[in-house]
Amino acid sequence: MNYHVENEFDKIKRTYSSTTPHSLAEEAHYKILYADLDKNTGGCTITNSRCSTIIVNRNWEEHYLNFVILHEFSHLKLHGGESAPFYRNIGLGTFIPKMEREANSLALKILISMQDMTEIQGLTKYQLLNYLGLPFQLEFFLK
Repeated sequence: MNYHVENEFDKIKRTYSSTTPHSLAEEAHYKILYADLDKNTGGCTITNSRCSTIIVNRNWEEHYLNFVILHEFSHLKLHGGESAPFYRNIGLGTFIPKMEREANSLALKILISMQDMTEIQGLTKYQLLNYLGLPFQLEFFLK
């Protein structure tokens, strides 16, 4: 994981005490809006007048949306909210822009830190992703 992501993760852990993606967004004063988005888009962010809203696809399953919320939260923290509409089938493929790699890495790191460590200790990458209800393609972002 790169220094920028690791440094931001440390800041988040020092600043926030939330244990769920929704409460983390609320604690950071970000609104979450559920909307009907196209089936390939999980979410995006909008920021105006220094107020940020995370928009997520109401038609996606909750375990995916937890990751999407954290992915968009990560863009707000790492990139000042700059992002492409997230997910487009998880933003995974042969070329993944640096911004998306960083947001995926930080989102997974935050999501894992919110879990009961006694339940996930000793899991392989694939078992962990299965436990979180996420696609195996995200194993690339687990370090």
